[in-house]
Formats: sequence, C-alpha cells, structure tokens
Amino acid sequence: MPIAALVLIAAGAGGVAAQQYYPDTMPASIDGEVAGQPANSEYANIEFTPDADEHPDHADIRWTLQMHFNAINTRRYETWKTTVVAAKQQQLPEDKWQREYATTRDAAIKVHRIEPGPDDSVRVLMTFVSTQDPKDAPVGMQEGCLRWRVVYPMVVDGGGFRLDTNSLPGSALAVSC
Repeated sequence: MPIAALVLIAAGAGGVAAQQYYPDTMPASIDGEVAGQPANSEYANIEFTPDADEHPDHADIRWTLQMHFNAINTRRYETWKTTVVAAKQQQLPEDKWQREYATTRDAAIKVHRIEPGPDDSVRVLMTFVSTQDPKDAPVGMQEGCLRWRVVYPMVVDGGGFRLDTNSLPGSALAVSC
C-alpha cells in the first residue's frame, strides 16, 4: 500500500477516535466570559478533563499549549516558535504567520485526552473556539467564529514538548459557531 494511503488512513482513524471523546456541545461563541476568562483577555484559559489531568506529562503539555495559544492571541511569533517543531516554523515564517493569525483569538480550550503516540510522542485530543475576521479564516471556512476539534501530535524536542501538527494531516475538524 502506498505511504500516502497509509497516512490518509491514519489521519482518518485519528479523526474518528477524536470524535468519540469530544462533547457534542461547545460554547457557541466566545463573547462574554468563557471558561473563566474575560472575552477581551489575551491569555488563553486551558482546561483539562480529569482523565487528561492524570497523564504523567500533563504539566509539560499544559505549559506548551498555554505558551502556544497565548502567543497566537498576543501575536508573539518568537514565543510561538518555541512551541512548534522546526518544520512548522519553516512552513510559517514570521511574515506569513503574522498575516494568517492577524485577527485570530483562541479561547475555550479544553484537553479531553492525552494518548501515547509513536516514538515517545503523544496525541492531544482537544477542542477550542477561534474568532477571527472571516477573511483571515482558513481557506474554505471564511467564518468569524469556528469550533475546532483537533488531535495535536506533540513530540519531545529540545528538552520539552513541541506541537508537530505537520505529522498528522487531516486531524482537525472545524464548524461554524
């Protein structure tokens, strides 16, 4: 079987597994207060389910996710770079990253599960809400508010966890709020 077919099968399986653990309801928007954070706060509030909180690496994973989402919300590229693998940094140099995240704000972030992955990596199953100018939304999803269900691969790199979102294509689902 060709490698590309195996990657598609693995990504599809990850999406199906993620749907099993995600709630059917999420906040309709992030207007007002969501998950204890004021709507105008630049800092993301990350909630862990009891199951995810029991994972032995939950503290390191929380720190990486906190830095990642705070960097997006505060437009701090240099901080964001410390949370992703080198391949993702190369894919999104600062000028492109600043354009793509110019109006994005992420909130209502909840980690539902942390599963083992290959080679000491983990898969983080989570949900969050992003708001943005519709013109800045991902291609094909030009909406001002999106509810995301994702599986984020995380690898140990440079002594800490980093997001490796290039290694699991097709692992993000988004719907309009």
